[in-house]
Amino acid sequence: MAEELEEAPKKGKPWLIPVVVALVLGVGGTVAVMKSDALRQTIGLAPAAAAAPVEATETAPPEEFGVFMDLDGIVVNPRDTDGRRYFMIRVGVEAEDQKTLDRLGELGPATTDAIIDLMSKKTVDELADIALRDSLKGSVRDRFNTILGEDGPVSRVYFTQYVLQ
Repeated sequence: MAEELEEAPKKGKPWLIPVVVALVLGVGGTVAVMKSDALRQTIGLAPAAAAAPVEATETAPPEEFGVFMDLDGIVVNPRDTDGRRYFMIRVGVEAEDQKTLDRLGELGPATTDAIIDLMSKKTVDELADIALRDSLKGSVRDRFNTILGEDGPVSRVYFTQYVLQ
């Protein structure tokens, strides 16, 4: 009976050993390349010291903020859409003191009209272009500061909702 057990065919996976060896060599080679500055430069990577993240030794001072106010959401039809598209925006305003925001609130219809006038003159492509958002914020801020006159200025404008359909 012992002879029968010895003669039983061995079942195994002969392809498993070469796969494991290839994986070990691949991972080891990658680690060697990443650690060796000469190899990194040969394949066009920065030296390991330059690629390592730099730990900050000092923390940046916190950014100073003023007081905030949210304006009601506004919906406009962008230029050249014949009313088939709409743009919805909600604006947050920051000023150095509350008096500026109180005055801006008193002038609510003028500020709403300024936003509607500005945004409805923009095309869908202009409103969709993320690169133009900072200039739009600057334009809104400038219009608010013109409306406020000596009761201002508005420091920053934030888009707290920005939907284009």
